[in-house]
Amino acid sequence: MRYTNKLNPFQHVVKKPKRLETRLIIWVTGLCVLQAVLFGALVYQITAESLHSHMGDKALSLATSIASRDDVQNALQTKQGLDELNTQIEHIRELTAASFIVIGDRNTRRIVHPDSDKLGKPMVGGDSKAALRGERYVSIAKGSLGESIRGKVPVLSEQGEVIGLVSVGFLVQSIEPLIRARSAEIMLWGLLLVGLSILAAVYIGQRVRNAIFGLQPDEIARLFSEQDAILNTVRSGIIALDPEGNVRNLNQRACEILGKPTSCSCIHQPLKLEDLLPEHAEFLMHNQQRPIVGFELFAAEKRIVLSRYALQVQGEADGILLSMRPADELEYLSQQLTKVQAFAELLRVQTHDYSNKLNLIGALIQMGQTDQAIELIGQESKGPQAQIHHLLERIQDPVLAGLLVGKYHKARELNVILELNPDSLLGSITRKDMLERVVSILGNLIDNAIEAAIRASDTRTPKVRVTVDETSKTLLFDVEDSGLGLGDDKDVVFTPQYSSKSGAEHGIGLYLVKTNLDSCRGSLEIGESDLMGARLSVYIPK
Repeated sequence: MRYTNKLNPFQHVVKKPKRLETRLIIWVTGLCVLQAVLFGALVYQITAESLHSHMGDKALSLATSIASRDDVQNALQTKQGLDELNTQIEHIRELTAASFIVIGDRNTRRIVHPDSDKLGKPMVGGDSKAALRGERYVSIAKGSLGESIRGKVPVLSEQGEVIGLVSVGFLVQSIEPLIRARSAEIMLWGLLLVGLSILAAVYIGQRVRNAIFGLQPDEIARLFSEQDAILNTVRSGIIALDPEGNVRNLNQRACEILGKPTSCSCIHQPLKLEDLLPEHAEFLMHNQQRPIVGFELFAAEKRIVLSRYALQVQGEADGILLSMRPADELEYLSQQLTKVQAFAELLRVQTHDYSNKLNLIGALIQMGQTDQAIELIGQESKGPQAQIHHLLERIQDPVLAGLLVGKYHKARELNVILELNPDSLLGSITRKDMLERVVSILGNLIDNAIEAAIRASDTRTPKVRVTVDETSKTLLFDVEDSGLGLGDDKDVVFTPQYSSKSGAEHGIGLYLVKTNLDSCRGSLEIGESDLMGARLSVYIPK
């Protein structure tokens, strides 16, 4: 059995789409050809009308000149000297290149005509009546020689009576060579214009191709659709900004997080960062090259974890990218991570510390100084353990107690004395959102106090004192240090630009304190401590 392959008549042949540069060349060239044709037709029309008007004015002027001649007036009145008049008029016609000069009497019978056989016969065209009424005009009519442009002028006697008329004409067919000559010149310039248009189209096509990295329109459309789908699929809010803070792009998730209608992701009107995050716009636009990772702020009545990255295009700064997620989505993971990190830090500090102590005890035992070894063991068990035991007794909330224990060991490793005021007393904090903000506020204040105490360690013993207390309506925290104080302008320390330390990771701690205080309607007072440094007092309504 023989099998043959037959083309399915219903099968469509898929044509390869034209490239963008090819389309541009075709479109631009076609447009220029169309413009050249339309322009040529327009110029041809204007040229023809201009030449017709010029010939009409010339005919009318020549007819006026002939009608004012005395010999013409005498010939019309006396019918004498017609042969000589015909000769003179024919000479004038040849000099002026007129197609004909005809003189007729009141009955429109020719007394002068370039064709002697037509003398004495009526003038043809039917456009002479107005001239016999004394009017001067230009007309277009078909006479015995063909269609022509005519200048008609009456011949007047000395008494002002119409005794005849003069008709000077230029055949329309005699004007066509002039029009064609000018049209040829126009066509030449039109072809030159089309050639230049093709070159310009090729150049524009190459520039466009390079500007869009060789991508074709369907590829660009697909990439745009993919980008839009990706932006609206991720669960993080994304906002792209230019260096001036104008929103270039944002996804629907960002609109949801910030409590804006999702239609704002399709930007039909200009948006600025101030429209989305008015309270934090100045901070986020400051020092755009510095990355910020995991920055927590309060906006749209919720806590948001935000990160900021600089955008670089071809090696130049071109704005920033903000990514954000609600803090409650990351809350469980962050809490677990915080506990693990705190536990690991505590173990590391204790391991390092106890390793040194064990080495010292071992050396004392080898040297036979057993009494001193026993004394050292006793001191170690009484000092820090007593401090930790006291802290756990006074602070009933396990999260805050864990925070203070972690800060205690951190300060101890940095050779800073951190003590809890013996009068401190604090019960459990039942509100989960408030507990998180209190941990952030107290943790940042203690970290800043430890660093301030270290900076002044050359002149005094570095020390930090923490006091926690509460009333029926308010939580009270005091953090004092032995540092150098905050100076005269105390308001600037809570701006995001402020930092007394160097490095990209600094300058945010006190701003976080202010942000969290604002979110829970708390207040802060700055004073001087008896430790010779600063005292920061925090009041948070329950």
